[in-house]
Amino acid sequence: MRIPMRLFSFAHTFAPAVRTTGDPFPTSKSGSPTGVSRPNPKYWAFISYSHRDAGVANALQRAIETYSVPKHLVGRRTAAGEVPPRLKPIFLDRHELQAGADLKAIVIEALAASRYLIVVCSPDAARSAWVNQEIIEFKKLHGESRVLAVIAAGEPFASCIDGRTHEECFPEALRSTVTSPVVNGGTALEPIASDLRPHADGKRRATLKLIAGMIGVGADELIRRHAKRRMRQLMLVAAASLAGMAAMSVLAVSAVRSRNEAHVQRSEAEDLLEYMLGDLRKKLEPVGRLDVLDGVGTKALTYYARQDADQLDANSLGRRSRALHLIGEMHEQRGQLDAAQSAFQRAADTTAQLLARAPNDGHRIFDHAQSVYWVGHLAWLRGQVTPAEEAFRNYLELAEQLVRIDGQNLDWQAETAYAHDNIGVVGLHTSRVAEALDELARARTIWQRLVATQPPRAFDLANNIGWIAKAYEAQGSFARAIDTQKEKMSVLQLVPNAESNQQVRRSVRVINSELAKLEMALGRAASAQAYAMTALQSSQALVKTDPQNKTWLESLYFIHVTVAEVQMALGHRTAARENAHLALSGSAQLLALDPKVASWQVNLRGRALTVAAELSTDAERPGLSEELRVYLETIRQFTTTARELNQTRDVIVAQAEYQLGVLLAHGGRTEEAAQHWRGVVARMSPYAAQDDLPALTVMGTAQFRLGALAEARALARRIESSTYRHPAYADLVRLLSEGAGLSVAQP
Repeated sequence: MRIPMRLFSFAHTFAPAVRTTGDPFPTSKSGSPTGVSRPNPKYWAFISYSHRDAGVANALQRAIETYSVPKHLVGRRTAAGEVPPRLKPIFLDRHELQAGADLKAIVIEALAASRYLIVVCSPDAARSAWVNQEIIEFKKLHGESRVLAVIAAGEPFASCIDGRTHEECFPEALRSTVTSPVVNGGTALEPIASDLRPHADGKRRATLKLIAGMIGVGADELIRRHAKRRMRQLMLVAAASLAGMAAMSVLAVSAVRSRNEAHVQRSEAEDLLEYMLGDLRKKLEPVGRLDVLDGVGTKALTYYARQDADQLDANSLGRRSRALHLIGEMHEQRGQLDAAQSAFQRAADTTAQLLARAPNDGHRIFDHAQSVYWVGHLAWLRGQVTPAEEAFRNYLELAEQLVRIDGQNLDWQAETAYAHDNIGVVGLHTSRVAEALDELARARTIWQRLVATQPPRAFDLANNIGWIAKAYEAQGSFARAIDTQKEKMSVLQLVPNAESNQQVRRSVRVINSELAKLEMALGRAASAQAYAMTALQSSQALVKTDPQNKTWLESLYFIHVTVAEVQMALGHRTAARENAHLALSGSAQLLALDPKVASWQVNLRGRALTVAAELSTDAERPGLSEELRVYLETIRQFTTTARELNQTRDVIVAQAEYQLGVLLAHGGRTEEAAQHWRGVVARMSPYAAQDDLPALTVMGTAQFRLGALAEARALARRIESSTYRHPAYADLVRLLSEGAGLSVAQP
């Protein structure tokens, strides 16, 4: 069964790629007296390693923590203390450190709380200032004797051989004692190390030598014990094999029966999974309870993980990819985009493999089309417009291939409509409005034809009409956009059981929110308020049904911004400030999930900060100035060659920067304010020729602040010839009529 395509909505642990090159740690603020170990260390060892040796470090941690010390040794008193049954936990900094923590303090604390320091030695580690400093700090805390080396690559003391310095694997602090005041100028050491390399100790023997050193017993004792244990295991396997051979003749007949029974059970299990991934999903999605399926995808993957992938037929692999799609959607709804992207990419790899086996199989084309769509969707959410559009055009090619195979298949016809819609939305948000309208018109023709025989498709037709309304808005045709949004509302009522369909309810909320913004564009704040409050009440009700659904939370926080803008225009400043701050806290909550989502990082955060700044009190202005400054710097870092701001987002950023200038001017920092207003003019200048009315408004207001009155009046006259009467334009007109000749610092 197909997974319904959706139009997109617009409405850590420590793991640095490169270690720091300076002194990574404070030299005398570790919190523990130098050279003194804690009486009850929390960790058996701290593993220090270069990020390039992360795989070795992870394997070493697992090997040590899972090693079961021989029973006859447990409890024995050695120079290292009483021998434990297991050596855990082992501190591995990338796993243990928490996001937002004070990195230096936590590393020092972990070093102080560890019995031993294990250094994974390699040329990369030898060049790492971070690894070297960890060794120094540990030696200061615990002395020289508790540092253990394990060679992963390179050669010890190669730095002493002409022409082979680059092969050195021991960091400098490992090769000398720590003396004061010169940290690395101490006595030369020749550390004894276990060697993971195949031609030396090998992985198992090296690990046993390391463990032996930590518990204070001879390495040979552990190695011999391991050899005996391995011999017993082999003898048991041999005995079991002989017994198995004797039983083979008895089991031969029952094996055939078991195989047939297993085949039946497998078919029944896969039929159940297919029902949950298909039919049950279709029933749950309209009532807004897709969260019920949270565990289904995971259980489906667990089931397929028990199967040999090479033995799975195409149908089973197809179901596996659909399970990955479901998991990806669940992660996407929770705002966990990295996990979602991983699931969708794994699904795409599977469906691409299946398609390569049978390039003309319609079902395989369909499954791969879903994967391609979701990969594009995730790219779009992160503001990666070019890869998103490439994916959507690839999706359209696959959909058209489906129709060529079977032009009577209505579901496959729908795929082409979804693809045209997606490409149209990309065009709309990249200032190609005419192209967007062409794509949306193609989709609308298909949807209208399908609704006649498939009434649930009215929902897709309504979405399409909503995007057409957005295109009219981009052209400045606000009245036409309002009429089209109302047409969308009437089409939604054609959806079966519309009154109980949560997707329909969410769409109605979107319509009311859009109508509120359109009424504001026409200067009709009272009408806008009625639509905005209706949208707010609907959003709050939706969030109650599934508080973890990030799509519904996003909608709620966006409508809080719109309500705040309307209330501010009506002079209800206290209520407006409350809604603005709800949107601000909501944006922080969403960005904590994933700061790479463009609509949260740019749109929601920017709009909320702009309104809050306009409504700010004297006491709030310094804090909001700093938040706006951080926002602009974040946007600068967020914007890359692969992730550019579209026109709508550029205007939002310009409005935020303008308000930062106003706050700075209030504080008497006129030159800084002027610098930001000049930035607004530069950012908006490319859109001036396109008659983008919000862009012209913020640009004109910035020009006024800069004292360029003639330029500001010229822009105001261009806006006056349109129907745009947004409160921001009214403010510009007021400034021009009252403030001729005013200084840059005019509040």
